[in-house]
Amino acid sequence: MKAAVMLLPLLGLVRVVDGGITVEDPTGKIVERKDMGDPNLPPVVLVPGIGGSRIQARVPGRRNDWECLVQQFFQKSWFDLWFDITEIIPGSVGCFQANMELKWDMWRHEYLDNGVQTRLVDFGDIGGVRCIVPAMESTCTLTEVYSKLAYHLETMGYVAGSNLHGAPYDWRTGPKYWTKAGGAFSQLQRLIESTVQLNSGRKAVLVAASEGAPYLLWFLNNYVTPEWKEKYVEAYVPIAGSFGGSLQSLRMVLAGYLWGINSKSLPWIDGSILAEVSRTFGGVTWSFPQAIPGHLDDWTVVETPHRSWRASEINELLHQVDLHTTADIYNTTRRYHTFAPPGVKTYCFYGAGVSTPATLRYSSEDVYDPAMLQYNEADGDGAVMLESLNMCDVWAEADPAMYTVVRLTNATHIQTIHRAEKYILGIANGTISQMLRKLGADLIKVEDAPEAAPGARPTAPHATEGDSLTPYVQLATVAAAAVGLLLVAAPSALALLSAGVSAARGRARERAHQHHRRVAERVRCCEHMWYTYCRMSAQLSGRRCPYSKMSL
Repeated sequence: MKAAVMLLPLLGLVRVVDGGITVEDPTGKIVERKDMGDPNLPPVVLVPGIGGSRIQARVPGRRNDWECLVQQFFQKSWFDLWFDITEIIPGSVGCFQANMELKWDMWRHEYLDNGVQTRLVDFGDIGGVRCIVPAMESTCTLTEVYSKLAYHLETMGYVAGSNLHGAPYDWRTGPKYWTKAGGAFSQLQRLIESTVQLNSGRKAVLVAASEGAPYLLWFLNNYVTPEWKEKYVEAYVPIAGSFGGSLQSLRMVLAGYLWGINSKSLPWIDGSILAEVSRTFGGVTWSFPQAIPGHLDDWTVVETPHRSWRASEINELLHQVDLHTTADIYNTTRRYHTFAPPGVKTYCFYGAGVSTPATLRYSSEDVYDPAMLQYNEADGDGAVMLESLNMCDVWAEADPAMYTVVRLTNATHIQTIHRAEKYILGIANGTISQMLRKLGADLIKVEDAPEAAPGARPTAPHATEGDSLTPYVQLATVAAAAVGLLLVAAPSALALLSAGVSAARGRARERAHQHHRRVAERVRCCEHMWYTYCRMSAQLSGRRCPYSKMSL
């Protein structure tokens, strides 16, 4: 360990200060690590899927949109763009859309500056991938992916930021930006190199969930060399990997949905707004369903009463429904796919036995209307079809010593991640071989679903259709909504108050005018009486009256 640390300053990754270790992470931040964790454990890097990375933002200046009043009331300089519960309360959804969506230039095939600056949270630590909603840090009930796994790893002896790392990335932009110099893959490579060298050269275990699995597969197959993988990677662990894409991404763009939150609990959110936002994301179009040569045949993904489109015809579909910008983004991202084996030791876990949408079937020609949407279903984990998940089977058939596959029966997309946790702990502590032997000697090992406790409530059918928001989120929603409604109602209340004041002033002015008219009438009456008296006196006395009617 000491010898490795002495070499690290030469690599610019570690500085030795007063006998301690100060690590410079890929973001340039200098963080002192006093506890390096158990030196017998391999470093672990957690890579999330779409929506699994916390993103913060700031907007130079202040927006004039009235919908942003709620957000500006809560936020400081940097605020949580993905995700903060105050962004989806009544009156602020439009501001969330303005901050979240990207701007695409169809002529240059790249993103433009949308006026919103963004940054990732805790790259190299796990704060950016443990929980997405910071207000729910203690429970992670809404966005839990790596929360329990991180907890169990820390209990085993891992230390976040030392030998346990999260690698968040801006999942909105897509592979064209991930692969750029200084982009997400560059940061990931440097993170892996630094943690391996900081942990005495012990190679890293790379864990990737959902869309993070094909994301990391591209990194291993196309961004780094075989020599690099041999030096730095101990194992690649894809969990519920959507190697052939997911129909839910296409549904997100066409009809819109809340990334797994039940829309019935948030009735004020229009799904069309979420669809408009996701249509600008290269990361979403990259995960559209696709055929895999020799494994997953082309199939119908969208069907209306008079027309249908296959996975190979998604570009045509997007143009026909006037999503030309989304089609251009899709044509840019679809080139970044790989299905070749990664060339490193792989432990692959996926769920099966759950009804999963395979085709979006509309009862009308309007593919934007979620009310007209139904599904043709197939086997899978509730979110991703089985043929998209089991790409690892092909690798295992070609090289069973290098690639190990475990199929988790009756496991939904989220349950797959939870049920795979014990195997990840086994990979870390070296007991994975004994655990796999208990599953038998078959090439594709199968773990049957555990028996549910008597009276246990069944889980949601799949990750994209939660049955309801948890009480924690409901409480936060009510509290935030109360403030939001107060702020939204304030302009109307002020307008009513102003109208009331104006009416009161008008009535006061009218009363004053009536009083002045009465006084003027009395004055005119008195003036007439005085003129008459003057004329009569003049006639009796034979003198001239000094006043005329005009002078009065």
